[in-house]
Amino acid sequence: MHCYAGLARIYDFLVAGVDFEGWADYLEEILRRFNHHPRTILDLACGTGNTTLPLARRGYRVMGLDLSPAMVAIAREKAAKQGLAVNFFTADMRSFQLNEPVDLITCFHDGLNYLADYRDLERTFQQVKNNLTPGGMFIFDLNAIQWLAGTTPEVTVVDEPDLTLIWQSCYRPVNCSWEVQLTAFVREGEYYYKFTEQHREYGYTPEQIQQALQAAELKHLASYDAFSFNPIHTESRRHFYIAQRS
Repeated sequence: MHCYAGLARIYDFLVAGVDFEGWADYLEEILRRFNHHPRTILDLACGTGNTTLPLARRGYRVMGLDLSPAMVAIAREKAAKQGLAVNFFTADMRSFQLNEPVDLITCFHDGLNYLADYRDLERTFQQVKNNLTPGGMFIFDLNAIQWLAGTTPEVTVVDEPDLTLIWQSCYRPVNCSWEVQLTAFVREGEYYYKFTEQHREYGYTPEQIQQALQAAELKHLASYDAFSFNPIHTESRRHFYIAQRS
């Protein structure tokens, strides 16, 4: 796994069109559906806090964890500017340990797709179980393997006054991975800098997800086509999973 220091500096630009308040709305719909009322939440792979801060604004006691120190630093700045008391910290979701368990753990915006193999998935789910209160829930999403496999190789260029991005993507069926080679030229004040990073997501089937949950003694409650309560289907781009510690 990679810490993506370069990406952190432009990440909020890349996701500017994402309705993260809508993500929080959908999460609360799920919680109502399963009659779960968490007071404490841990947001795994929180990035720059876009899925964490909306929950803090709604009154939950939230923590955010990410592998990237650069991402966490930006999340802390954003929380401070908004006057939100959120504990952001750097850790690996495959091995983290909280001081106290929480009522809900989330992992959104395909954070789990960055796990490179099934064993990493099992390790992460085990740590989730270890850090949940009894009856605590785990709600997460992944990009569907069918969607990753259906992407076509392409080169994309974004040219803005202070930012030029070039990325080339391809799907590798040998290990169900979607790779993106990103090159960025960024202007900050009087200075320009360039960085190149390779990003890779891995596809997992619903059967693999359910098997890993079972191995971690997390009960699989439901799977949904993203932002609905419809079952997963072959055209689903993103899957949401709901699980619970017994």
